[in-house]
Amino acid sequence: MQNILEVHGLQTLYGESHILHGVSFDIKSGETVSIMGRNGMGKSTTLKSILGIAPPRSGSVIYKGEDITRLPTWKRMRRDIAYVPEGRGMFHNLTVKEHLQIAARKNSRGDANWTYDQVLEVFPRLTERLTNKGTQLSGGEQQMLAIGRALLTNPDLLILDEATEGLAPLIRKEIWQVIRQIKDSGVSTIIVDKNIKVLNELCEKHILIVKGKVMFQGDSRSLDDNKAFIEQSLAV
Repeated sequence: MQNILEVHGLQTLYGESHILHGVSFDIKSGETVSIMGRNGMGKSTTLKSILGIAPPRSGSVIYKGEDITRLPTWKRMRRDIAYVPEGRGMFHNLTVKEHLQIAARKNSRGDANWTYDQVLEVFPRLTERLTNKGTQLSGGEQQMLAIGRALLTNPDLLILDEATEGLAPLIRKEIWQVIRQIKDSGVSTIIVDKNIKVLNELCEKHILIVKGKVMFQGDSRSLDDNKAFIEQSLAV
């Protein structure tokens, strides 16, 4: 299976603070991959380096065979990449309906596998909130809106930062069900989350980042074989 994303030797700094130390991994087309690690270990910086929000000092990002390392973020997103940030990125002056409508577009091939109606079918709770401002929603509803908005760009690669962090158990369960639907639809997905059990069931590949370095990379069987080390690395 062909790689959709290849990350090679990312070295990323914030000012004088050296955050990523040679992060490398790849994702195959249609693959669902987890990135795990304690807070402050470099997970979000890895995502932002892929997206160009935090450009790496060195290393490369290859997407669909193209070196996008020096492209601005908006050009990367136009190559069918969607991002659900940790803070969810709600616009205070837009309603739920407007958040979804402004995002809706066909992908670069002219396909629109995810439509406005389909997103509302997946997230029926949003139908009841269409006239509410995005910032008036609960945390769980905002996450639904952020994922729905990302899906409406019809991405080939979806990046979810802290997919279920801080959400109530029932909402988390609903979000995971939707992520499974996304996986079944064939969208390549990167998930940052702390729920090892669900990630182990859902993802084909797992990446553990500790102090800006990849300390583990493998499939779910390898994750089980290294469970003690993984759990120790994630412990506060």
